[in-house]
Amino acid sequence: MFHEFCRFVIGNPLRQQPAASGKPAAEQGYRTTGIQDLALIYQGGSHRLDWTVDEFRPYVVHRFADGSKDWLFDGFLFLEFKDGSGRNYTVGYEKLNARRTEWEWLLDRIFEQGKSLSALDRCIGQEIKELGKPAFRHQIVLGLPEAIRGQKDWGKLDGREMDFSKEEDQIAATKWYIGELVERFKAAKYKHLELSGFYWVAEDTHHCAELTIPLSEYIHSEGKLFYWIPYWQAKGHEEWKRLSFDVAYQQPNHFFNHSIPDSRLDEACATARRHGMAMEFEFDEKATAAIPNSSYDRMVAYIDHFEKNDVFNSSAVAYYCGNRGVLTLDESDNPKDKALMDRLARIIQARRYLKYGIPMKNKTRVVAHRGFWHTDGSAQNSIASLLKADQLGVYGVEFDVWMASDGVPVLNHDGWHDGYEVQSTPSTVLTTLKLENGEPMPTLAQYLEAAKDTKVHLVLELKPHATPEAETAAAEAVVKMVGRYGLSKRVTYISFSLHIMKELARLAPAKTQLMYLGGGTLPKDLKAMGLTGCDFNYGVYLNNPTWLNDIKALKMASNVWTVNNPADMMWAIENRVDFITTDRPDLFLKLTRK
Repeated sequence: MFHEFCRFVIGNPLRQQPAASGKPAAEQGYRTTGIQDLALIYQGGSHRLDWTVDEFRPYVVHRFADGSKDWLFDGFLFLEFKDGSGRNYTVGYEKLNARRTEWEWLLDRIFEQGKSLSALDRCIGQEIKELGKPAFRHQIVLGLPEAIRGQKDWGKLDGREMDFSKEEDQIAATKWYIGELVERFKAAKYKHLELSGFYWVAEDTHHCAELTIPLSEYIHSEGKLFYWIPYWQAKGHEEWKRLSFDVAYQQPNHFFNHSIPDSRLDEACATARRHGMAMEFEFDEKATAAIPNSSYDRMVAYIDHFEKNDVFNSSAVAYYCGNRGVLTLDESDNPKDKALMDRLARIIQARRYLKYGIPMKNKTRVVAHRGFWHTDGSAQNSIASLLKADQLGVYGVEFDVWMASDGVPVLNHDGWHDGYEVQSTPSTVLTTLKLENGEPMPTLAQYLEAAKDTKVHLVLELKPHATPEAETAAAEAVVKMVGRYGLSKRVTYISFSLHIMKELARLAPAKTQLMYLGGGTLPKDLKAMGLTGCDFNYGVYLNNPTWLNDIKALKMASNVWTVNNPADMMWAIENRVDFITTDRPDLFLKLTRK
């Protein structure tokens, strides 16, 4: 964080380590903990915020642009690097090291009445009166000053002068401090806070060597966890488990230096997965859009790349917010700043709902896009994806249908497969081609036969064909085949072709659900064509904010595609969209479980 930022400022950036030769090590995946979203609170030094109730409020709850309000971070890490008067709590910030006097002063600051932990507890209590008790208890992690190797003026402990050139004295002083934190926390009797563990403030192992191993044993004896957040490529980061930390978060250190490309975020995510680490999300007051040399786009990049790398769905996240980053964005009148913080808060909200379930009655139903293929042994548009979606318990399964050159309907998303154009190739050839899971490309007849033994609703997308005549022939063949298998009441038809949709309106049995996929036609015009619903991309609804209400007023069905982000799923649920089509139906069901 700041430690690493200083390295860039003084012109001595750490070199990226070269990739290891040979086969890459197997990924361990992201780390998760009982704390999903951990806010870093820099508190204690005389140069910091006092951290009053009102200063904590935007970290505890977030008020969205629509006026609604919900809980935000579920964990808070209190840490400090220096006292603001010339003494540092870890190497590299001041010329002088903190003594016992400064350690005790920091303890007093942490437990000061009306500020810090006391204010946070009071703030949560105030918000409970409006929001009700949250499904979680707010977790606290407390930073540990570094007993800096070689220091000899720290002071006495149990009547003996401490000499930090001796490891046993470093351990003794740190254990004393941990004991003070535990006892003072218990004595405070906070109503809404729970002490989760302790944080190692030093962001590399240059000076502490393996001091963390015996300290971890002591921390575990207290029933607490040990946390660490090493900077990018810090010494020891890949050994965090051997160093006896329970969780380590990877710093990307991308936000602070505009010359670092966004690819650093992908590298950091890959490093975290490789070593089984969680991720740190970084921003500060410079994320506001209107200031000179704004880092607004840097914060946006974090969200985009964390979504791309599945961080928000799979990892614990710590949030470096500078001294007052959340507070600054909350105080801003700039709509861009408000929208950015709304976006991040929606993600945090959705992450919480993935864990605890959504606290509202949900009427939105989920459709597995091309089946449930995001799992072992499956593939898009395969019979396995149909059966796995049924086993998962989704409402519906969407699949793509083309007419082969011999008039046989087959399943495939693209117009080409393994070098063969689907429309101009006979089914006898297409059905010899393999899907990613080894299945042959299925015919519609094979798919419908398998579907007869499932409970899922079938959402059949008929792909646009080369000519109107070919589309009519495909529509006629598909409707007839669905009827022959006795599945007409279980099928919804969708297409990007208006001609196909008009033909389906002519051919399909009465009350069949017919939904157009394109976003360029008004809902009322689709209704006039005989269609019963609108199946639009998420962006279409956002760019046409009245359309969803228009669809409801017309008594048409609504579907949104392809929604893979839990925060976007939340938007659909809160706006009462009838159906969500997603590649991650498992996430939707986890999000909406009771």
